[in-house]
Amino acid sequence: MKISKIGEFGLIERIRKRANRVSKRKEILTGIGDDCAVIKNTGTEYLLVTTDTLSENVHFSKKYFSAFDIGYKSLAVNLSDIAAMGGIPMCCLVTLCLPNSITIKEIDELYRGINFLAAKYNVQVIGGDIIKSLSGLTVSISLIGKTLNKRGILRNGAAPGDNIFCTGSFGDSAAGLFAFQKGIAGMKYLKEKHLRPNARIQEGIYLARTGKITSMIDSSDGLDKSLRILCEESKTGCVIDYDKIPISAELKRFTSLTGIGLERMALYGGEEYELIFTASQKHSAVFSKKFSKIGIVTKQKQISYINKTGKVIKIGDRGFDHFSLRDK
Repeated sequence: MKISKIGEFGLIERIRKRANRVSKRKEILTGIGDDCAVIKNTGTEYLLVTTDTLSENVHFSKKYFSAFDIGYKSLAVNLSDIAAMGGIPMCCLVTLCLPNSITIKEIDELYRGINFLAAKYNVQVIGGDIIKSLSGLTVSISLIGKTLNKRGILRNGAAPGDNIFCTGSFGDSAAGLFAFQKGIAGMKYLKEKHLRPNARIQEGIYLARTGKITSMIDSSDGLDKSLRILCEESKTGCVIDYDKIPISAELKRFTSLTGIGLERMALYGGEEYELIFTASQKHSAVFSKKFSKIGIVTKQKQISYINKTGKVIKIGDRGFDHFSLRDK
C-alpha cells in the first residue's frame, strides 16, 4: 500500500496507534494528536514540546524566499504550535540539512531570521544538529515551552453548544503563494503573510489566562481541515456561518483580479497560523468583543457551512495533505 492511499493524517493516526502500544509513560500527558506534546513537570507548569520541518521546494522556494524569510518562518510555525496550546515558548533546537552550494552568508541570514523572532519572544537557541544534504536546504526546529495552567488548551475539549471563534483572517497566505508562483506583481500584503506569518503567542497566552477556553488549534492546514481535526479530536461536529469567516480586503481584491474563488483560498489554503478556539455560551461574551465568532459546536459529527440566507453550502474535505493524490 502506498502512502498516498491513507494520506498524511491517516499516516499520523497509524503511527499514533502503534506508538501507544509500545510504551506509555505517566509523565506524558498528551502525545501524538495535538499541536504539542504535554509533559508533566512540577507544580502547575507543564512542558510543551513541538517540532516542525521546512524543506526546500516543498515548503519554500528560494525564488521568492530569502534566507532570512526561511529562518523566520521555520521558527514562526513552531511558535504557532505553542500559541495553540496557550503556552509560553522558552528554547529551541535547530537542525540544518545543508547542500554544498549554500554560502556562509546565507546561513548567517537564515539564523538572523531565526534570531529575530527568538528575541521577540524570548526564545533561546540551545543546540541542534548540522548535516549534509544531497538535495536542497532543510530546516527542522524543535521548540520547548511551558503551559500557563497545567495541561494547556487541547484540541479535544470542545462540547456541543460551545461557540467557535478565531483570530485574524483566512486565505491571505495561500493567495500570497499563488501570486509568487504565477509571477503576479504587487500583492505585497498577501506575499508578506506567506513569507512571515504572525504566530499568535500573545493571543494564546491571553486565552489561556481566562481559563474559559475549551479547545484550540492553529490553522496551519487551512480553516476547514483545522475545524475537522478539532471536531474529530473532540468527537463533535460544527455548524459554520460561512459569511462570518474573516476575509481581508486584500484577499477580496485578489480574488476579483484573478477570478479565483474565496472558498479555495480561505477554507483550504492554510499556513495562516491563526488560532481557532471554542468557549461555552456563558463565557462567550468577552471573546465576541475581541475575536471573530464563526460558528457553533454540535453533537452531530459533521461539518456544515450555512450562509446568511440559511442555505447549506456543500464543502468537501480538501485541506492540505502532504501525501494525498488530490494535492498533486
